[in-house]
Amino acid sequence: MKSKLLLTKFIEEILSELNRLSDSDVCKLEEGGYSISLKILKNKAQRESNIEITDSQKDKILKELQLCKTREEGYEILSKYLNSKKEFEAFARFLDISVLKQDKADKIKAKIIESTVGAILRSNAIQGKTT
Repeated sequence: MKSKLLLTKFIEEILSELNRLSDSDVCKLEEGGYSISLKILKNKAQRESNIEITDSQKDKILKELQLCKTREEGYEILSKYLNSKKEFEAFARFLDISVLKQDKADKIKAKIIESTVGAILRSNAIQGKTT
């Protein structure tokens, strides 16, 4: 029964797309020089995450990162609070870290760690402080 409902939904979507064809596209199909192909696309509503981290959450994450003794601890904290590339980008912008559009989530995460935990560790090493 479930497969029948699914098939019905697919056919309805195909009919809906066919109804959206322009008159010139229909003429092209009638002439026989063109064909129709199917492509599966992700819906925009599902692609975009509406989950936004608040400034208070960003402050909390930053405070925890500043207390880290190692970069690995920093990665664990980021993984605990942030899940998507969008969230990493928002947090990086909060910290005034430049993020390129083609940067992957892991690269953004590394930039965040280097400018927070890494900066503190380098500063301590220069000053001769032990952690």
